[in-house]
Amino acid sequence: MENGLAWAAVGAGFGAASCSIAFAAFWMNMQRQITEAKTEASAAGLRGVQANLKIDGLQTELSTFQRYAEKEFVNHDDLKEHIVRHEAQFDDLREDLKGITQRLDRLLESRLPGP
Repeated sequence: MENGLAWAAVGAGFGAASCSIAFAAFWMNMQRQITEAKTEASAAGLRGVQANLKIDGLQTELSTFQRYAEKEFVNHDDLKEHIVRHEAQFDDLREDLKGITQRLDRLLESRLPGP
């Protein structure tokens, strides 16, 4: 019986050691996963900061281009204004030409002998 108790004690010790080793392996695996997750989170945070900096740079470039475009290019309202102004000038020119042709007609009628 003492022999059986000794084997039971050895079995209990072996079981406790096995549980301790399994727990240590589990904990080391968990620690590795935690470390990998922290590393990935840090890398993702860094990529997020880089993306935000790139967005800020692009916004600055866009606002600079918008100011340049406002100065260099004609917008729709400016184009309408130019068209209206030129149409008015052409109407004035047309009226002036009508007046000139009428005066020329009167001058020619007064200078040419009638039938």
